Amino acid sequence: MTNETPSPTKLFILLTLVLFSLMPVIELHAEGDLPNITSLQLSVGEDGNCTLKVDSRDTEEAHKRDEKVKGEEIKLEAFGDAKVNKLDDGRLNVIYDFATIKDATQLFPSFLNDQAKKQLGQSISIDEDEGVLVLTPANNKRVNLPLPRMLRPPFTVRIDLLGHSEGMFQLTASPGGNLIATSLHGSKTPEKSASVGDIRVISRSANSKQLNSLLKVNHQKAELRDYHFKVDPEAVKNNAMLGIGYFGDLPIAVKKIEITAKIPPSFGIALKQVGTRIIAQQVVDGSAAQKAGIRKNDVIVAIGDKKAKSAKDALNSFSECELGKEVVLKVQRYGKDRAIKVIPQ
Repeated sequence: MTNETPSPTKLFILLTLVLFSLMPVIELHAEGDLPNITSLQLSVGEDGNCTLKVDSRDTEEAHKRDEKVKGEEIKLEAFGDAKVNKLDDGRLNVIYDFATIKDATQLFPSFLNDQAKKQLGQSISIDEDEGVLVLTPANNKRVNLPLPRMLRPPFTVRIDLLGHSEGMFQLTASPGGNLIATSLHGSKTPEKSASVGDIRVISRSANSKQLNSLLKVNHQKAELRDYHFKVDPEAVKNNAMLGIGYFGDLPIAVKKIEITAKIPPSFGIALKQVGTRIIAQQVVDGSAAQKAGIRKNDVIVAIGDKKAKSAKDALNSFSECELGKEVVLKVQRYGKDRAIKVIPQ
């Protein structure tokens, strides 16, 4: 947690509470003609160009992968039982396949406290018989799941569903506190202005309450479509947090979650600067730093061969480290110099 985005818990609560209030798209569907969304994929480029791929074909066809992921398969503790490949461009391809993952808590972000994880565990589970992640709405008919890692563009996230034709399904990204929110509307969507099959994308800047409509279309039954829109390139420069949410009466099932992105290394250290000293203000329990022996109030002197001249400089040095590759942190504790080996996750 070398935080470039402040208070990720508050950011996720804020972005998942957004209810869309755009003008309706008038579209009528016969009872047996409702679009059943089986897969969606959001791609966000460094230049702000975005593509939303939506599939309402049957699951067998929609869940096919065009080709095998090219890259080196690696094992990183932070991703649990997910399959991880390091691509030639340095990005990671991470696939959470719930036919093989048995523990839903592997998806819980480390920044959540124990109470938040316990509460989330009441709504998130894995059905081993079906091989799916199950999101069960709480009493308010809402369930939200922040995905476990921050990431940077260019990134792609793909969600394979057993089907969605009721309620409202959301996929959100919050780079640097900015909001990009995608919503799929079914027959029982809570959005009064939305029609069955509506797909909407909105944005909101970190310092504004104004919602901007980026996309508003109506998706039909049994079709695969790409929808294109653009966001401000400045809005996607920072680390982004992803989340999925659902509003409805019945549980919804997720077959796979696939993420391809630059994923910054996580040390699990929050820093503060006091004069010229860079101090570990907090060390997250279970983090790479805590496991290596870094303690609260340790003074960070250097990250590898780069001296920590300021908190910002130290954060930049942390972010340049390679995920899963050992780095030596030089610290001072009680006036004594120490060299501690850490493997960021």
